[in-house]
Parts: sequence; structure tokens; C-alpha cells
Amino acid sequence: MQENTMTAEHTESAESIQTSIIKYDPEFREAAQAIFDSLDPEAQKRAKIVGLMNAAYVGSKPRDSRLDLAFQAIIENVAATLFGRAGKQRAMMVVGESGSGKTTAIDWHIAKRPQFAPRKNAHGDWVKNLVFMEPEKPLTIKGIARSGLKALGYPLDDTTRMTAQELFDLWKVQLRENQVLYLWIDEMQHVLKGETTKEIQDVADILKSLVQLNGWPIHLILSGVPDLAKFIHLFGDADGQLKERSNLVELLPLVYPQDRKRIEKIIIETVTKHAGLLLGDDVLAKPDEDAEQPKTDGKPPYKFVLSEDFVHRVVHASKGQFGSIIQKTRSACENAMRLGSDTIRKANFAAAYAAGGCRPSQNIFLSPDWKNIDPDHSVTELVARKRGRGVAAVANATTTKKKTK
Repeated sequence: MQENTMTAEHTESAESIQTSIIKYDPEFREAAQAIFDSLDPEAQKRAKIVGLMNAAYVGSKPRDSRLDLAFQAIIENVAATLFGRAGKQRAMMVVGESGSGKTTAIDWHIAKRPQFAPRKNAHGDWVKNLVFMEPEKPLTIKGIARSGLKALGYPLDDTTRMTAQELFDLWKVQLRENQVLYLWIDEMQHVLKGETTKEIQDVADILKSLVQLNGWPIHLILSGVPDLAKFIHLFGDADGQLKERSNLVELLPLVYPQDRKRIEKIIIETVTKHAGLLLGDDVLAKPDEDAEQPKTDGKPPYKFVLSEDFVHRVVHASKGQFGSIIQKTRSACENAMRLGSDTIRKANFAAAYAAGGCRPSQNIFLSPDWKNIDPDHSVTELVARKRGRGVAAVANATTTKKKTK
């Protein structure tokens, strides 16, 4: 096997910080402990590595720097009210495609800031500074208000006969009484699935109302796919108020070869630091491969460790999405460990990709024609072939779907 010649530059991406372990219900932890106790020592060791690996936050300086600024802005904006008036920007939006890692990034940035943690108020009662909610679909005034009340622990049985406006008014009262300062609403793009334009506009008006709540302005964290930005521009900008009150952070996909260095660091860090595995010779750069970047800022050139072909396949299989690259690498590590190997190889990535559902001919890590494979269609082709319909049927179905949009 080719030797792993890595420096601190390859394994320390500043960007990896251990998150706190997720808090599960005591009864669930008791059941999980019973399962853990039933495992043999090797399986227990794997379970521990997998748990710690999945709890590790793999970040990126460019992404996290933008998020730091946005979060600091809404924190300091609340404090600014002590000395006059808060600024108008009381909402931050984090948008990215599925698999971009936006929820994980937001969760980590919230967890590391004490300003979002519960606190004791002047009466000695514990209150939540921040509340998380994922509203019902499609988003309507009634749906978002009920979801908001549920997130506050309010009994919904008492609200069955309330009108939409009554529910919204109750929600605003409860937000104030519970002394909530920040509200994180995830999957906000579902508002665009409203049945009428008026319903969508009503939700936009609700958000504007919350950030302007008299005496108790709520600061919003809105997250979702890029359609969320479309919602703000189309429906929240009738009078310019929602747009000018929002700070947008877009998590863009990584692109090959421009982001090759960042992608390589993600893979190496996950494999060697989090999973404790070695890198196999079939994923390493070959000696004759042009593997150096030009010298910049007085620093020595960065020497690539992973092969160009392998990194490009990982990016393509993940559609460039930051979180998907991490998840596919973790799945490949799990596959290697369960096979009793201390080394990660391309075959482990192929197995992890196949677990999502695809035929060998559609496996990006196996096919010589991998650049022409659409990751979104791998499962579709598998299902179609099992039904005896073939690739042509998949193409027809895809074309029909596009026409009906």
C-alpha cells in the first residue's frame, strides 16, 4: 500500500470541532444501552467510533465566517435595544440545497453561543431564549401558528375552534409570555406550496409582524432550500420591509476542480481523524499525477494527497453538496469498519453509494462512464429495471415530469 504522507495542513482543517452529544430521552438511552451491552467488543468499538464520528462538526472557514457574522448581528441587535433602538435587520436566512449541511451548521453555531441557551429570568424561572420549529405543510397562518404554539408546549386541544387570526394572536402572546427572543423556523420553502397567492402573502405578513412585534420584537432564523430567497423577493417585498429586514447567507455547492483542496481536507479529516482509518492506495494521488498547487502568499505549494479521479467522483456523487460529501465519506468509513478493514478504499465508497439504491452500471464509483450518470436518476433506473421497463421508460418518465411542472 502506498504510504500516507500527510502533514498537519492536510489533517487540521480548523474546521472540525466536536459537538456536544445529542440529548435523547432517558428511556431511549436506556434501551440503547441494552443494545450496546448485547454487542461483542468489536461491535461496541465500532458503535462508539460511529457515534463520535457523526457528532463531529466538519465546517469550512468561508461558510462559518459568513454564518458567524450573521449570528453575531442578531445577538448584538437585541443587546442594542438597551441603548436606544435595534437595527431593522432582525431576520437571517440560511439557504442551500438538500445535503448542503445547513441544518447541521445552524445547529452548531447556535450550540456554541451562550446567548441562545436557556436562562433564568428575574423571577427565577427558566425561559428559552431560542425556540426551534418546523411548521406544518403547506404553510398557512393557521398551520404556522399551531406549529409555533406546539413548539412552545402550548396545548393544541384548546385551539381547535380558533380562527387563523385568533391562533396567530395567541401565538404572539405566548411568544412574549415565554420570553422568546429568537425563533428558528426550518424548511421555510414549503410556504411556496400554499394553495393560493394570498396564503403565501399572509405568511410573509406574519413574519414581518413578528419582527415588528411592539415591545418584544422577535429575531428570526429562517432556513430552507434556495426557493426561500425566492419567497422573500416575490412575496415579502411588496413594501420592501421583509427584504430589508433580512440577512441572506447562501451555502453554495462545492465545484471541481476549484474546491479540490477543501474537498480533500473534508475526506481526509473524516477518514483519518474521526474514523481512525488509513487511506488506501486506490484513492491516493499517483506519483506521476500533477498534484501541486502554485505557491501563494509566500506559503509552500499544497501537495494533494488524494487522486484527482477519486475526488472528482466524490463531488459528482454528492452533487457538490458539502453535507452530502461528509455523509458519503462517513458511510464509506462505516462500510470499511464493518468489513474489518483499517483502510478505506474506493470499493467502500462504491458500497456506500450503492446502499442508496443503484445498479452497478449506475454506480459513480464503479462506472467508467461516471461523468454521464445523474445521481438523482440512479434509484429511478433501478426501480424501472425491476419492473421490466428499462432505461427508455425512465427517460420518458423524466421528460413527462419536466413537462408537467
